[in-house]
Amino acid sequence: MKLFRFLKKKLNELDNIPEEKPTEKITKKITVETEPKAEINTENIDRTNWTGENFEFLITGVDEIPNEEYDRIMTPNSFEWKKVIKDDWPFYVVEKDEFSFSWEIPGIQFTFNKEVKYEKAKKIADEIIENINSFGHKAELVILEKNKVYRFE
Repeated sequence: MKLFRFLKKKLNELDNIPEEKPTEKITKKITVETEPKAEINTENIDRTNWTGENFEFLITGVDEIPNEEYDRIMTPNSFEWKKVIKDDWPFYVVEKDEFSFSWEIPGIQFTFNKEVKYEKAKKIADEIIENINSFGHKAELVILEKNKVYRFE
């Protein structure tokens, strides 16, 4: 019973807060960053000689893709592809190249075989982004250089 009276008293106190300038206590928003964030600037990088040894892709902005839609959404439209299972993991073979993906904390990570040319892999990834966005997501492609370490928040 004491708890009930205590709670009732607190509710009454809240009801009696003066109306004058109730937002005065919050005067400005302060953002504290413990570490500076490095922006990923990938615009001026020459990727003409890149192969799968040099890059991976990360697709961000995707909440969920139903399992039954993976093969339709997570594959390119302009290339013939074939799904194969290696070590209990799905790979998608496109001509002589292949890719796979996995869900990671920052997004969907795409990896390709080491011989694939960057231009081909980028086209595949762009088509997959279009497929994902056609379902209402706002997916974006992030190009990751394999020799760098990235921190996503």
